Amino acid sequence: MIRRRFSILVLAIACASHGLSNASFADTATDKAAILEIWSTYSSSRVAGDAATWLNLLDKKGIRMPPGVPALDYKTFAPGTPERFAKPPASMEINAEEIVVTGDWAYSRGTFTVNEAVEGKFLSILRRQEDGSWRIYRDAFNFNSE
Repeated sequence: MIRRRFSILVLAIACASHGLSNASFADTATDKAAILEIWSTYSSSRVAGDAATWLNLLDKKGIRMPPGVPALDYKTFAPGTPERFAKPPASMEINAEEIVVTGDWAYSRGTFTVNEAVEGKFLSILRRQEDGSWRIYRDAFNFNSE
C-alpha cells in the first residue's frame, strides 16, 4: 500500500513537472516574441521619427548607455528625444541574435545597421511590467567603427 502511494506520488510529481516545463516553454516563446516585437517597433519608430512610440518601449526607470557619453536615466534623455528624432535615419535594422528570459527579466544581444552603412552591437536588459508587457530597462550599444 505504501509502495503504491509512493508510486502514485512520484507519477503525480513527474506529470506536474512536465506540465510546468511545457507551460514555461510556452511562456518563454511568447516572451521572446514580445521582445522581438519591441525591436521591430524600436527600428520602425526610429525611422518614422516617432519619439513618443519609441519612448514607450523604455522603462521609466531605464538607463541608456550610448557610446562616448555617461549613462543617462529616463528623466534625463526623454525630454530631448523629440529633437533628436527630428532627422530620422532612412533605415534601421535590428537583429536580436540572442534573447534569454528568466522570470520577469530578460536580456537581448544582437547587431544593428543604420542607413545600410553604420553597423553596431547592443546588449539590453528588459523588465516585465505590472501589466505583463516588456520594456527596455538597460540599453547599452556601440558602433563597430567611427
